[in-house]
Amino acid sequence: METIDFKLPYSEVTLLLDSLRHYIKHIENLDESAVDEDTLADLLNDNENLKAIEAQLSAQYAEKFGQY
Repeated sequence: METIDFKLPYSEVTLLLDSLRHYIKHIENLDESAVDEDTLADLLNDNENLKAIEAQLSAQYAEKFGQY
């Protein structure tokens, strides 16, 4: 898989982590009856991808700066 290297200040990485965590929590707490089935399926799929991105970014951050 091809990758992109980003050079971001640690403060911007924490902002990304906070945003990812907020959106993950939003999806997990979503009232499933408030959205149609296709939208819900897309959101749940996105949630799994977001969790993987958050975990990878969090681990890389922790290696350099400690847990956040």
